[in-house]
Amino acid sequence: MNKLFILNASSSADYSKELMEALNVVEGALQLDISELSIDYLKNNKIDLVISNGLPSEWYYICKGLKIVSVTIDCIKEYYDQADIVIDYKNDSDRRYLTGKNYSIINNEYFDIHEIVDLIKKLNWDSEFFGFPIAYLSSKYLSDSIAFRINKYIKSNNIKLVQYLCNCHDYSSVQAAESNQFHFVDIRLTFEKKMREKQTVNLPTGHYFGKAEPRHIDKLKDIAQSLYIDSRYYYDKSFDVGKLNEFYQGWVEKAVYGKFDDECYCIFQQDEPLGFCTIRYNKAKTANISLFGIDKNYQGLGIGKNIILSVFNTLIVKEINTLFVVTQGRNYPAQRLYQSAGFVTTSTELWYHKWI
Repeated sequence: MNKLFILNASSSADYSKELMEALNVVEGALQLDISELSIDYLKNNKIDLVISNGLPSEWYYICKGLKIVSVTIDCIKEYYDQADIVIDYKNDSDRRYLTGKNYSIINNEYFDIHEIVDLIKKLNWDSEFFGFPIAYLSSKYLSDSIAFRINKYIKSNNIKLVQYLCNCHDYSSVQAAESNQFHFVDIRLTFEKKMREKQTVNLPTGHYFGKAEPRHIDKLKDIAQSLYIDSRYYYDKSFDVGKLNEFYQGWVEKAVYGKFDDECYCIFQQDEPLGFCTIRYNKAKTANISLFGIDKNYQGLGIGKNIILSVFNTLIVKEINTLFVVTQGRNYPAQRLYQSAGFVTTSTELWYHKWI
Protein backbone atom coordinates (compact mmCIF):
# COMPACT_ATOMS: atom_id res chain seq x y z
CA MET A 1 0.00 0.00 0.00
CA ASN A 2 1.29 3.48 -0.90
CA LYS A 3 0.76 5.69 2.16
CA LEU A 4 0.78 9.47 2.41
CA PHE A 5 0.97 11.45 5.65
CA ILE A 6 -0.60 14.89 5.29
CA LEU A 7 0.72 17.45 7.77
CA ASN A 8 -1.39 20.35 8.94
CA ALA A 9 0.18 23.04 11.13
CA SER A 10 -3.22 24.13 12.45
CA SER A 11 -4.00 20.75 14.00
CA SER A 12 -4.22 20.16 17.75
CA ALA A 13 -0.77 19.71 19.33
CA ASP A 14 -1.72 16.45 21.08
CA TYR A 15 -3.11 14.81 17.95
CA SER A 16 -0.17 16.15 15.91
CA LYS A 17 2.21 14.31 18.25
CA GLU A 18 0.24 11.12 17.63
CA LEU A 19 0.46 11.65 13.87
CA MET A 20 4.21 12.26 13.99
CA GLU A 21 4.71 9.12 16.05
CA ALA A 22 2.78 7.18 13.42
CA LEU A 23 4.96 8.75 10.72
CA ASN A 24 8.07 7.66 12.62
CA VAL A 25 7.02 4.01 12.85
CA VAL A 26 5.36 3.50 9.45
CA GLU A 27 8.20 2.83 7.06
CA GLY A 28 8.26 3.95 3.45
CA ALA A 29 5.41 6.45 3.71
CA LEU A 30 5.42 9.77 1.87
CA GLN A 31 4.68 13.04 3.65
CA LEU A 32 3.27 16.31 2.39
CA ASP A 33 2.07 19.60 3.79
CA ILE A 34 -1.62 20.09 3.29
CA SER A 35 -0.98 23.27 1.30
CA GLU A 36 0.80 21.18 -1.37
CA LEU A 37 -1.88 18.51 -1.67
CA SER A 38 -3.41 18.06 -5.14
CA ILE A 39 -5.37 15.48 -7.07
CA ASP A 40 -2.47 15.12 -9.50
CA TYR A 41 -0.11 14.33 -6.61
CA LEU A 42 -2.43 11.59 -5.35
CA LYS A 43 -2.81 10.09 -8.82
CA ASN A 44 0.83 10.40 -9.89
CA ASN A 45 2.08 8.76 -6.69
CA LYS A 46 -0.61 6.06 -6.80
CA ILE A 47 -1.63 6.78 -3.22
CA ASP A 48 -3.75 4.07 -1.60
CA LEU A 49 -4.15 5.61 1.84
CA VAL A 50 -3.82 9.06 3.43
CA ILE A 51 -3.18 9.59 7.14
CA SER A 52 -3.82 12.99 8.67
CA ASN A 53 -5.08 14.98 11.65
CA GLY A 54 -8.09 15.94 9.59
CA LEU A 55 -8.74 17.27 6.11
CA PRO A 56 -11.14 19.86 4.74
CA SER A 57 -14.47 18.21 3.88
CA GLU A 58 -13.88 18.52 0.15
CA TRP A 59 -10.77 16.37 0.40
CA TYR A 60 -12.69 13.55 2.05
CA TYR A 61 -15.09 13.61 -0.90
CA ILE A 62 -12.15 13.60 -3.32
CA CYS A 63 -10.55 10.65 -1.52
CA LYS A 64 -13.83 8.73 -1.67
CA GLY A 65 -14.13 9.48 -5.36
CA LEU A 66 -10.60 8.20 -5.98
CA LYS A 67 -11.17 5.18 -3.67
CA ILE A 68 -8.33 6.36 -1.45
CA VAL A 69 -8.65 5.26 2.18
CA SER A 70 -8.62 8.11 4.71
CA VAL A 71 -7.30 7.51 8.24
CA THR A 72 -7.76 10.45 10.60
CA ILE A 73 -6.03 10.76 13.97
CA ASP A 74 -8.17 13.37 15.67
CA CYS A 75 -11.48 14.03 17.40
CA ILE A 76 -14.00 11.30 16.59
CA LYS A 77 -16.97 13.66 16.87
CA GLU A 78 -15.70 15.85 14.06
CA TYR A 79 -14.62 13.25 11.52
CA TYR A 80 -16.48 9.97 12.12
CA ASP A 81 -18.90 10.51 9.24
CA GLN A 82 -16.21 11.60 6.78
CA ALA A 83 -13.10 9.46 7.24
CA ASP A 84 -12.92 5.71 6.60
CA ILE A 85 -11.13 5.20 9.93
CA VAL A 86 -10.83 7.57 12.89
CA ILE A 87 -8.39 7.06 15.79
CA ASP A 88 -9.14 9.16 18.88
CA TYR A 89 -7.27 8.24 22.05
CA LYS A 90 -8.93 11.04 24.04
CA ASN A 91 -12.49 9.81 23.57
CA ASP A 92 -13.84 6.46 24.72
CA SER A 93 -17.57 7.11 24.54
CA ASP A 94 -18.33 5.14 21.38
CA ARG A 95 -17.51 1.45 20.91
CA ARG A 96 -17.89 1.67 17.14
CA TYR A 97 -14.50 3.31 16.69
CA LEU A 98 -10.83 3.16 17.67
CA THR A 99 -11.27 5.30 20.74
CA GLY A 100 -9.76 5.45 24.21
CA LYS A 101 -6.29 5.42 25.71
CA ASN A 102 -5.47 1.98 24.31
CA TYR A 103 -5.41 3.60 20.86
CA SER A 104 -2.72 6.12 21.64
CA ILE A 105 0.22 5.50 19.32
CA ILE A 106 2.84 7.02 21.64
CA ASN A 107 4.55 4.56 24.01
CA ASN A 108 1.72 2.08 23.73
CA GLU A 109 2.50 -1.63 23.48
CA TYR A 110 -1.16 -2.57 23.07
CA PHE A 111 -1.79 -0.79 19.76
CA ASP A 112 0.01 -1.54 16.51
CA ILE A 113 -0.70 1.24 14.00
CA HIS A 114 0.61 -0.98 11.20
CA GLU A 115 -2.42 -3.25 11.48
CA ILE A 116 -4.65 -0.29 10.66
CA VAL A 117 -2.69 1.44 7.91
CA ASP A 118 -1.57 -1.73 6.15
CA LEU A 119 -5.25 -2.67 5.74
CA ILE A 120 -4.50 -6.30 4.83
CA LYS A 121 -1.67 -8.77 5.31
CA LYS A 122 -0.86 -12.26 4.12
CA LEU A 123 -0.85 -14.96 6.81
CA ASN A 124 2.27 -16.87 5.84
CA TRP A 125 2.00 -19.73 8.34
CA ASP A 126 -1.69 -20.34 7.62
CA SER A 127 -1.07 -20.15 3.88
CA GLU A 128 1.73 -22.69 4.05
CA PHE A 129 -0.23 -25.08 6.26
CA PHE A 130 -3.49 -25.09 4.29
CA GLY A 131 -1.76 -24.94 0.93
CA PHE A 132 -3.32 -21.78 -0.50
CA PRO A 133 -2.79 -18.00 0.03
CA ILE A 134 -4.73 -16.65 3.04
CA ALA A 135 -4.88 -13.01 4.12
CA TYR A 136 -6.27 -11.12 7.10
CA LEU A 137 -8.11 -7.82 6.74
CA SER A 138 -6.35 -6.09 9.63
CA SER A 139 -7.80 -2.57 9.45
CA LYS A 140 -10.83 -3.61 11.58
CA TYR A 141 -13.08 -1.49 9.35
CA LEU A 142 -14.52 -1.98 5.92
CA SER A 143 -15.76 0.71 3.56
CA ASP A 144 -16.06 1.01 -0.22
CA SER A 145 -12.58 2.54 -0.41
CA ILE A 146 -11.04 -0.12 1.84
CA ALA A 147 -12.77 -2.86 -0.17
CA PHE A 148 -11.39 -1.39 -3.40
CA ARG A 149 -7.81 -1.33 -2.06
CA ILE A 150 -7.88 -4.82 -0.54
CA ASN A 151 -9.35 -6.23 -3.75
CA LYS A 152 -6.30 -4.93 -5.60
CA TYR A 153 -4.11 -6.66 -3.02
CA ILE A 154 -6.13 -9.87 -3.34
CA LYS A 155 -5.66 -9.95 -7.11
CA SER A 156 -1.96 -9.09 -7.10
CA ASN A 157 -1.19 -11.72 -4.42
CA ASN A 158 -3.58 -14.42 -5.71
CA ILE A 159 -5.29 -14.59 -2.33
CA LYS A 160 -7.79 -17.45 -1.98
CA LEU A 161 -9.29 -16.59 1.41
CA VAL A 162 -9.61 -13.31 3.34
CA GLN A 163 -10.45 -13.39 7.03
CA TYR A 164 -12.05 -10.30 8.55
CA LEU A 165 -12.68 -9.56 12.23
CA CYS A 166 -15.38 -6.89 12.36
CA ASN A 167 -16.44 -4.68 15.25
CA CYS A 168 -20.06 -5.71 15.80
CA HIS A 169 -20.95 -2.18 16.96
CA ASP A 170 -20.03 -0.65 13.58
CA TYR A 171 -23.11 -1.02 11.40
CA SER A 172 -21.46 0.40 8.26
CA SER A 173 -18.65 -2.18 8.36
CA VAL A 174 -21.15 -5.01 8.84
CA GLN A 175 -23.11 -3.73 5.84
CA ALA A 176 -19.92 -3.38 3.78
CA ALA A 177 -18.87 -6.93 4.64
CA GLU A 178 -22.17 -8.36 3.48
CA SER A 179 -22.22 -6.31 0.27
CA ASN A 180 -18.63 -7.35 -0.56
CA GLN A 181 -19.29 -11.11 -0.49
CA PHE A 182 -17.92 -11.77 2.99
CA HIS A 183 -19.90 -14.44 4.81
CA PHE A 184 -20.38 -14.68 8.54
CA VAL A 185 -18.65 -17.61 10.29
CA ASP A 186 -18.33 -16.82 13.99
CA ILE A 187 -18.86 -14.52 16.95
CA ARG A 188 -15.64 -13.78 18.81
CA LEU A 189 -15.88 -13.01 22.53
CA THR A 190 -12.86 -11.62 24.38
CA PHE A 191 -12.67 -12.07 28.14
CA GLU A 192 -10.28 -10.38 30.57
CA LYS A 193 -9.09 -11.27 34.08
CA LYS A 194 -6.94 -9.10 36.34
CA MET A 195 -4.25 -11.09 38.15
CA ARG A 196 -4.49 -9.81 41.73
CA GLU A 197 -4.28 -12.62 44.26
CA LYS A 198 -3.49 -16.31 44.25
CA GLN A 199 -6.30 -18.83 44.11
CA THR A 200 -6.88 -21.92 46.25
CA VAL A 201 -6.63 -25.06 44.15
CA ASN A 202 -7.66 -28.44 45.53
CA LEU A 203 -6.47 -31.14 43.18
CA PRO A 204 -7.69 -34.71 43.68
CA THR A 205 -5.19 -37.21 45.03
CA GLY A 206 -2.76 -38.29 42.33
CA HIS A 207 -3.28 -35.16 40.21
CA TYR A 208 -0.71 -32.42 39.75
CA PHE A 209 -0.25 -29.25 37.70
CA GLY A 210 2.80 -28.52 35.55
CA LYS A 211 4.26 -27.75 32.13
CA ALA A 212 3.92 -30.22 29.31
CA GLU A 213 7.07 -31.79 27.93
CA PRO A 214 7.77 -33.42 24.57
CA ARG A 215 6.93 -36.89 25.93
CA HIS A 216 3.35 -35.67 26.49
CA ILE A 217 2.77 -34.52 22.92
CA ASP A 218 1.08 -37.66 21.59
CA LYS A 219 -1.51 -37.57 24.37
CA LEU A 220 -2.06 -33.82 23.95
CA LYS A 221 -2.64 -34.29 20.23
CA ASP A 222 -5.10 -37.06 21.03
CA ILE A 223 -7.02 -34.69 23.34
CA ALA A 224 -7.00 -31.96 20.68
CA GLN A 225 -8.46 -34.34 18.07
CA SER A 226 -11.89 -33.01 16.99
CA LEU A 227 -12.07 -30.84 20.13
CA TYR A 228 -12.64 -27.48 18.43
CA ILE A 229 -15.77 -28.16 16.41
CA ASP A 230 -17.25 -24.82 17.55
CA SER A 231 -14.48 -22.85 15.82
CA ARG A 232 -15.05 -20.77 12.71
CA TYR A 233 -12.89 -23.11 10.65
CA TYR A 234 -15.25 -26.03 11.27
CA TYR A 235 -18.27 -23.80 10.66
CA ASP A 236 -16.82 -22.80 7.27
CA LYS A 237 -17.44 -25.96 5.24
CA SER A 238 -14.76 -25.01 2.69
CA PHE A 239 -12.06 -26.44 5.00
CA ASP A 240 -11.16 -30.11 5.11
CA VAL A 241 -12.01 -31.51 8.57
CA GLY A 242 -8.98 -33.78 8.64
CA LYS A 243 -6.73 -30.85 7.89
CA LEU A 244 -8.36 -28.84 10.68
CA ASN A 245 -7.69 -31.60 13.22
CA GLU A 246 -4.08 -31.58 12.10
CA PHE A 247 -4.03 -27.77 12.44
CA TYR A 248 -4.99 -27.80 16.12
CA GLN A 249 -2.81 -30.81 16.91
CA GLY A 250 0.16 -29.01 15.38
CA TRP A 251 -0.71 -25.90 17.37
CA VAL A 252 -0.56 -27.66 20.74
CA GLU A 253 2.66 -29.42 19.74
CA LYS A 254 4.27 -26.09 18.89
CA ALA A 255 3.16 -24.69 22.27
CA VAL A 256 5.04 -27.48 24.07
CA TYR A 257 8.21 -26.41 22.26
CA GLY A 258 7.47 -22.69 22.73
CA LYS A 259 7.43 -22.08 18.97
CA PHE A 260 3.99 -20.50 18.55
CA ASP A 261 2.53 -20.09 22.00
CA ASP A 262 5.12 -19.86 24.76
CA GLU A 263 4.04 -22.60 27.16
CA CYS A 264 1.58 -25.44 27.59
CA TYR A 265 0.30 -26.18 31.10
CA CYS A 266 -1.55 -29.33 32.09
CA ILE A 267 -3.14 -31.21 34.93
CA PHE A 268 -1.62 -34.69 35.03
CA GLN A 269 -2.60 -38.02 36.51
CA GLN A 270 0.38 -40.34 36.76
CA ASP A 271 2.23 -38.27 34.13
CA GLU A 272 -0.69 -38.40 31.69
CA PRO A 273 -2.28 -35.06 30.70
CA LEU A 274 -6.00 -34.84 31.42
CA GLY A 275 -6.32 -31.32 30.05
CA PHE A 276 -4.16 -28.49 28.78
CA CYS A 277 -3.95 -24.71 28.44
CA THR A 278 -1.49 -22.93 26.15
CA ILE A 279 -0.22 -19.46 27.03
CA ARG A 280 1.23 -16.67 24.92
CA TYR A 281 3.01 -13.78 26.65
CA ASN A 282 2.64 -10.19 25.44
CA LYS A 283 4.85 -7.15 25.94
CA ALA A 284 2.99 -5.17 28.59
CA LYS A 285 2.85 -7.80 31.37
CA THR A 286 -0.23 -9.39 29.84
CA ALA A 287 -0.83 -12.87 28.47
CA ASN A 288 -3.36 -14.78 26.39
CA ILE A 289 -4.85 -18.22 26.75
CA SER A 290 -4.76 -19.59 23.21
CA LEU A 291 -5.85 -23.25 23.23
CA PHE A 292 -7.73 -24.94 26.04
CA GLY A 293 -8.92 -28.52 26.08
CA ILE A 294 -10.00 -31.32 28.41
CA ASP A 295 -9.90 -35.03 27.62
CA LYS A 296 -13.47 -36.03 26.73
CA ASN A 297 -13.33 -38.81 29.33
CA TYR A 298 -12.66 -36.28 32.11
CA GLN A 299 -14.95 -33.41 31.22
CA GLY A 300 -17.41 -32.19 33.85
CA LEU A 301 -15.13 -33.13 36.77
CA GLY A 302 -13.76 -29.65 37.53
CA ILE A 303 -10.43 -30.19 35.79
CA GLY A 304 -10.90 -27.18 33.53
CA LYS A 305 -11.50 -24.84 36.47
CA ASN A 306 -8.46 -26.23 38.30
CA ILE A 307 -6.25 -25.70 35.27
CA ILE A 308 -7.35 -22.07 34.98
CA LEU A 309 -6.88 -21.32 38.68
CA SER A 310 -3.45 -22.96 38.62
CA VAL A 311 -2.52 -20.88 35.57
CA PHE A 312 -3.59 -17.75 37.49
CA ASN A 313 -1.19 -18.61 40.29
CA THR A 314 1.66 -19.29 37.88
CA LEU A 315 1.15 -16.01 36.02
CA ILE A 316 1.01 -13.99 39.24
CA VAL A 317 4.47 -15.34 40.13
CA LYS A 318 5.61 -14.20 36.67
CA GLU A 319 4.18 -10.71 37.43
CA ILE A 320 1.57 -10.90 34.67
CA ASN A 321 -1.15 -8.40 35.53
CA THR A 322 -3.86 -9.20 32.95
CA LEU A 323 -4.91 -12.43 31.25
CA PHE A 324 -7.07 -12.52 28.11
CA VAL A 325 -8.91 -15.38 26.50
CA VAL A 326 -11.02 -15.59 23.36
CA THR A 327 -13.82 -18.04 22.65
CA GLN A 328 -16.62 -18.58 20.19
CA GLY A 329 -20.11 -17.21 20.56
CA ARG A 330 -21.51 -20.74 20.08
CA ASN A 331 -19.22 -22.30 22.72
CA TYR A 332 -21.42 -21.94 25.79
CA PRO A 333 -19.47 -24.34 28.07
CA ALA A 334 -16.27 -22.34 27.55
CA GLN A 335 -18.06 -19.07 28.27
CA ARG A 336 -19.51 -20.44 31.51
CA LEU A 337 -16.12 -21.78 32.56
CA TYR A 338 -14.31 -18.49 32.04
CA GLN A 339 -17.05 -16.52 33.76
CA SER A 340 -16.97 -18.86 36.75
CA ALA A 341 -13.23 -18.22 37.04
CA GLY A 342 -13.78 -14.44 37.21
CA PHE A 343 -13.27 -13.40 33.60
CA VAL A 344 -15.40 -10.53 32.29
CA THR A 345 -16.37 -9.84 28.68
CA THR A 346 -14.50 -6.92 27.11
CA SER A 347 -15.45 -7.10 23.43
CA THR A 348 -17.65 -8.82 20.90
CA GLU A 349 -16.55 -9.08 17.28
CA LEU A 350 -17.74 -10.88 14.15
CA TRP A 351 -15.61 -13.16 12.02
CA TYR A 352 -16.21 -13.06 8.27
CA HIS A 353 -14.59 -15.12 5.52
CA LYS A 354 -14.38 -14.26 1.86
CA TRP A 355 -13.42 -16.97 -0.62
CA ILE A 356 -12.14 -15.90 -4.01
